[in-house]
Parts: sequence; C-alpha cells; structure tokens
Amino acid sequence: MANGKKGDEPLLDIMHWKIRRFSEKADTLISEIVNLGGKTELERTFNLLKPPPMQEFERALQGIRDRLRREAKERGWEV
Repeated sequence: MANGKKGDEPLLDIMHWKIRRFSEKADTLISEIVNLGGKTELERTFNLLKPPPMQEFERALQGIRDRLRREAKERGWEV
C-alpha cells in the first residue's frame, strides 16, 4: 500500500517529489496531463506500476495530452 514516500507511487514521484519515474518525455507528458485535469484518466488508462513499453507509453501519453489540451482550448482555457 502506498504511503507517500519517494518511489512509492508514480504520480506522487513526478508531481510532488519531482523525481524521474519513467523517461523525461513520459514524466513531462504525465505532468502536463495531470495539470490539464487528466489524473483520473491516467489512472484508469494505465497501470503506472507496470506501464507498456516506453515508446508505446509515450505515444499514448502524447495522444491524451494533445486531446486534453485541444479540449481545454475549445472551452476557453489558456494553455
């Protein structure tokens, strides 16, 4: 069970502790997705303790980030 310490939970590591969990690109995409309100979607879409192969993971993350960014702009958010 997660207890909030470094290395315990991927999203906490990336967002709070600012430590790399996957790759620089994947971590940046995850941070952007969370900031766009997509945390629940990330948790529903991926098992972050066992992500897919990195290229596939990064490609899927980029698709989610791009969609969330587009939807935010359509709603009038400045992103």
